[in-house]
Amino acid sequence: MSRVIFWGSVLLALAFLIVPLVLVLPLAFNEGSFLTYPMDGFSLKWFAEIFTHGQWTRAFWNSLRIAFGAMIAGVLIGGLAATGVMLTGRALQIVLTGLFVSPLVVPSIVVGVAFAYAFGRMGLSGSYWGLVLAHAILGAPLVFLSVMTSLRGLDPDLDLAAASLGASRSHRFWHVTLPLAAPGFLAGALFAFTTSFDEVVVALFLASPESTTLPVALFAGLRDRLQPTIVVVALLLSLISFALLWLMWWLQSLGRPQKH
Repeated sequence: MSRVIFWGSVLLALAFLIVPLVLVLPLAFNEGSFLTYPMDGFSLKWFAEIFTHGQWTRAFWNSLRIAFGAMIAGVLIGGLAATGVMLTGRALQIVLTGLFVSPLVVPSIVVGVAFAYAFGRMGLSGSYWGLVLAHAILGAPLVFLSVMTSLRGLDPDLDLAAASLGASRSHRFWHVTLPLAAPGFLAGALFAFTTSFDEVVVALFLASPESTTLPVALFAGLRDRLQPTIVVVALLLSLISFALLWLMWWLQSLGRPQKH
């Protein structure tokens, strides 16, 4: 009976997540200009419009540039923070971990208002660097948790053995710790990239017309006019997300011990 309840719950959860996508995403191939069933025919013209219309291509490249910048900054902030926290005592680790992951529990609307106020006074509102910094702060806790998990799985005797041979702390980090914890750093980098690429609430407060990201453009399209181009963008974002999830799974599998 418990097995039936388990699989029934799993199937219901999958249906809840997948059925809306199955119903909406086919409309990206609709011949007509409206999101209605039955479809008027099969066409790829909305895909062509996405790749030729300046609004969507500009927003896509803005999202890509900002996500790469936020990923690099997030890995530096979260990775170095996790490495430093691992060197502290148990009690201090708990306190510092709570501080570093606090952006995850603060509502996005509150974070967006705070960034808009602070960056407006600093002259960063609407700029590329302002969005990169904001998204890096949102992605750094995920990098921190990923790297912390990877570091906790390492054998501490390896670092002690390197220290007994006279290796300095920086040498041990670059030649012992970092290679072994590389899957955690790479998975954290993908988390930071995905967080930035899909983020919309904070970007609504900070983005200017020149720095509009793809999720903000998608939100504006939902508000102004419902067309199949919106579903095309949603379909492409879903494919990118699935690809990144598969890549995260592959990177995490590299960090697992192999069974012989």
